[in-house]
Amino acid sequence: MSMTAFTALVRRDLRLFFLDKRAMTMSFAAPILIGSFFGYLFGGVTNREPSKIGVSVVDRDSGPIAKRVVAALSGDEALEVKPAELEKAREAVRTGKSTVAVVVPEGFGDRAASAFFRGENRPELELLYDPSHATELAMLRGILTQHVMESVSAEVFSGPS
Repeated sequence: MSMTAFTALVRRDLRLFFLDKRAMTMSFAAPILIGSFFGYLFGGVTNREPSKIGVSVVDRDSGPIAKRVVAALSGDEALEVKPAELEKAREAVRTGKSTVAVVVPEGFGDRAASAFFRGENRPELELLYDPSHATELAMLRGILTQHVMESVSAEVFSGPS
């Protein structure tokens, strides 16, 4: 196909498109209306604070690393942290008063410090959660990973232990 034939086809199609009022309306007005509708639906300026994830924390270790982790979780803007005993935390998750309960096991700090360099015998935090809150659980896991790594590395490299 020669270039002049191609140019003639493009020119003819553009002319037909711009002469069709319905095609013009649907091509330009419809996306603007749809975008405006969804912007109105999901956007907007509010002066209320974003909701926080309710987290119960059970600290069975009470060591410096565990205390740093709990303090970091308490200082996070996305979380509403409440210290609790294990049974009360389990009941809070069961009744819906708390989305997730984080249980810091005994010896967590010592095992975390040794696993930081060796990569073996890593301690695990137990999470008690409602399966219907999978999104909040995933978000909390990311936040928890961040705070645990920051706390363990800060304590290992500069802490007294």
